Amino acid sequence: MKQQAFLKGISPTSPAFLLLVLGAAVMAIHLTLIFKVSSSDRQITAMLFWATAAYLLYERKEQLKFQTGPIASIFGTILLALLLLKCTGYCEESFLIGYPFLAGIALATIASGFRGFKEYWRELLLLFFSGIPEVLLAKLTDPAPITAHFASSMLWYAGFAVTQKGIFLELPGGSVQVYSGCSGVVAMTQLLGMSVLFLMLLPLPWKWFQKLIIPVAAVAIGFLVNAMRVSLMAILVSQRQMEAFKYWHDGSGSLVFSVIGTFLLVLLVWALIELFKPKPPEEGSQS
Repeated sequence: MKQQAFLKGISPTSPAFLLLVLGAAVMAIHLTLIFKVSSSDRQITAMLFWATAAYLLYERKEQLKFQTGPIASIFGTILLALLLLKCTGYCEESFLIGYPFLAGIALATIASGFRGFKEYWRELLLLFFSGIPEVLLAKLTDPAPITAHFASSMLWYAGFAVTQKGIFLELPGGSVQVYSGCSGVVAMTQLLGMSVLFLMLLPLPWKWFQKLIIPVAAVAIGFLVNAMRVSLMAILVSQRQMEAFKYWHDGSGSLVFSVIGTFLLVLLVWALIELFKPKPPEEGSQS
């Protein structure tokens, strides 16, 4: 076992410098692939989470230690080699979603061994929530019927003559199908990841159940905003506005709902910070 200051007095020949270069290369490869095959919102999310993980490491650069053993180094090297080998061929979107977390595990193992996971738990947790919940939720359940029912209720209360048949929403001028890609999984898990990012960056002296409000509300906001999007798609189809439908479904208009969801989450975090702010002691309360 060997130990040395990590990123302290770093030199081009030190293991810490080589690890830094390796981490930058792993991040650059992922971003390159993401920009080739993924949507704009996923590209922005990937950059944001990588940047935040790098920032968290930089903030603790004086405390990090480089300690590893042969078994941990071999494990991390093999895992990283397999990831990079996969990148040379066809990469499914699910692989690119899980890549940051798996690469983080490999780098953390190489840097600090198995017992060093505790040292990088913030960064690993952040990379986990950058995409893994989306893959898990998509495998475990399909909220499309619930989304269709909620969107149908929104349209009905708004005065539209809508009929729901399973995952189909039927209006007088046409119908839409709420398939799994529009079920809200992406919106909910992206905002869930953003909530974890906020909790990592903001030093909130809250109790655990107060902090839990943010991720729970993030999932609810993602579901609600996506249901609004589905309702808009149904209205556009019923009015035969197919160009507008393509814009809001596949084009730049789809990003507007991501911005709305993020804005609502930021607004909620700000409101909670104000709500849970400790009250200053009243004048004259101390003798």
